[in-house]
Amino acid sequence: MSRFLPIIFCLSFCGTAFSQTRDTAATQEQTHFVVSATYNSGLNYYGRVDSLHSKGFYPTIGLILKNGLYATSTFVFIQNSMVDQYAATLIEGGYNFSNKKNTWAGNLSASRYFYQADVSLVQSAVKEVVSASLTSMNRVVNVTVGANVKWSGNTDVGIQAGLDHIIKFQHIFTNDKDVIVLDPSVNVFAGTQNFTRTYYQKKDFLVFPIAEEQVTANSRQFNLLSYELSLPIVYGYKKLNLIITPAYVLPQRLLTIPDQPALSERGTNLFYLTATAKFTL
Repeated sequence: MSRFLPIIFCLSFCGTAFSQTRDTAATQEQTHFVVSATYNSGLNYYGRVDSLHSKGFYPTIGLILKNGLYATSTFVFIQNSMVDQYAATLIEGGYNFSNKKNTWAGNLSASRYFYQADVSLVQSAVKEVVSASLTSMNRVVNVTVGANVKWSGNTDVGIQAGLDHIIKFQHIFTNDKDVIVLDPSVNVFAGTQNFTRTYYQKKDFLVFPIAEEQVTANSRQFNLLSYELSLPIVYGYKKLNLIITPAYVLPQRLLTIPDQPALSERGTNLFYLTATAKFTL
């Protein structure tokens, strides 16, 4: 079983920039195509949400080469009480690598987001992301560290640290073709929040000078952004992976503007669920 590390979305859309999924079908011994579809019950950016609490659906197509290079395209559709629409396309290219003993693995990636002009998601201010992560693996606990740089008209830097433990059950429903993997995980995210200032400017919220000064001052600070607990559950059978991930995110350091709730970040502790069907061809 290989570790495939897409960014889809710590920026929220597919779990993201550093969130890790276990691909029970893919291997590094051959080149293959991947087709998947994901439903997300609560789109969020480090626990920050839009006022309509949008849900998401996003099909993905990708090519993963046997040398670890890959390229994917994700097409994002959102649904809330006001709209049901195509929202964005995400293009990502990267490189997955690991040592022969499978005791550590890593990922390098670069992504570009193309949002519709009328999309009001918090993360729609972010245009490009470059990220890297490295995981030390053993039978007790896997340790992941990572970093990213995001561009939104301003530049943000972020870091992540996480722990997870893989529990695998083989041959559950068939003799030798299926596997169930549980991966309880905890992650901590920190970084700057200049994307928030860009988001407010784009949405024309900054009509009060004092509000603009406060958001600008706070967004430049490097702070803890969120904690996240998750339990990816993967069922793999031949070339099919079914992945259900319940997650609980606790946003930290929400930017608030006194007496101006419309200019403050929205976010509370949030439970959300992602469900993915993935075919490896």
